[in-house]
Parts: sequence; C-alpha cells; structure tokens
Amino acid sequence: MAMIQGRAKRYDGLPVDYVLIFLWKDGKRLGKSIPNNAGNWSFEYDRNMVVGVTYVSDGCEPISHGPYEFVLNK
Repeated sequence: MAMIQGRAKRYDGLPVDYVLIFLWKDGKRLGKSIPNNAGNWSFEYDRNMVVGVTYVSDGCEPISHGPYEFVLNK
C-alpha cells in the first residue's frame, strides 16, 4: 500500500470541496478525497497505475491534470 498527498486550495485560499482520482486511460473514478481546512488531502493505492487528478469546488470550474504515474514503494 502506498499514499499520495497534496494540497488543493481555491483562488480565495479556502480548500477545494473534494479531489477526484481517476484512471488516465479510460476516466474510471478510483477515489475521492475531502481536504482538511488547510487543503491537505491524501489517497491510498495498492497497485501501479497512471492517473489524473481533478479538483472540484462549488462555483468554480473543475481543474484536472495529469497524467501521473503512481508506483508502489518497495
């Protein structure tokens, strides 16, 4: 098991509502993380994969980026 962590804030300094992690190739949703008040979020994964990340906030356009390669630590 491995974990990725990040920080996601809106233009006004508030945390985003949630972060979606999806498979880059087909867009399949893998998980959702709700950031804390500082915008810190995390996602645990159990296999190597290539993903995208989308930040979502009410009243704002969603922002997606990637691809990122998630690799298990050995």
